[in-house]
Amino acid sequence: MINKKFNYHGHTYLCGHAVGNPIDYVNEAIKQELTHLGITEHAPMPNLNHPNVRLSMSDYNLYFSLLEDAKKLANAHHIKFYKGFEIEYFKEIDVYQTYLKDVDYLILGQHFIVKDGQLKSTYTFDSIEDIRIYVDTIIEAIETGYFNLICHPDLCFYNIKNPTPKMYEALRPLIKRAKELDIPLELNANGIRRALYEEYNQDKDNYRYPRKKFFQMVFEEGAKVIVSSDCHNTNSLYDWAMDEAYLFAESLNLNLVDYLKFK
Repeated sequence: MINKKFNYHGHTYLCGHAVGNPIDYVNEAIKQELTHLGITEHAPMPNLNHPNVRLSMSDYNLYFSLLEDAKKLANAHHIKFYKGFEIEYFKEIDVYQTYLKDVDYLILGQHFIVKDGQLKSTYTFDSIEDIRIYVDTIIEAIETGYFNLICHPDLCFYNIKNPTPKMYEALRPLIKRAKELDIPLELNANGIRRALYEEYNQDKDNYRYPRKKFFQMVFEEGAKVIVSSDCHNTNSLYDWAMDEAYLFAESLNLNLVDYLKFK
């Protein structure tokens, strides 16, 4: 039976759109009896300077100081604690090896693509061309060996209410390559939270993400799946949305795993 007492994807106040310190999450993990906890703040990126989105370089050392305090408390309570970053991939940006000297792992959250020489947000995709660029970017990213997890891979459909069958099929090469490289795909509980709190939607067949049709494809290909909270406050470290995410996964008989392979 899968262990559900872990989370490898969570954020702190330092990104500007979440609340809580790393040590607050450890205290919540103690209450929830978690055995593994990772904090993955949005990493600074030289080409992405949007306010209230990611850790600033001026807070870089503070982040790791807070992580060290959190790790001490976690260790005292026999919780395995991991320092991480959630980060986008751009082949022309050379930060990944540098960051991997400071963190235990990187998770790939591709919030932007480069289209016609310009950045385009994943939240604004509106064509199959956008989807294909997204897929190519993620495949190139995971082939570098830098990443342990593909976050919310179906976020590319956020702005597309009814993706066409061709749009869904465009993601199949990503699923296949993730399986070949033994990199789990994330089933993101924050999409379920957002569906309720932003749209009052509890219809699991119509979340913007996670998308049922996408994860049916994941089942068909037999790729590994990890459920993550993507928590932005301590109350959502393990909450009703996590329970719903597991029910979603179990209804599709997904190949769930409860661990990441750390480099």
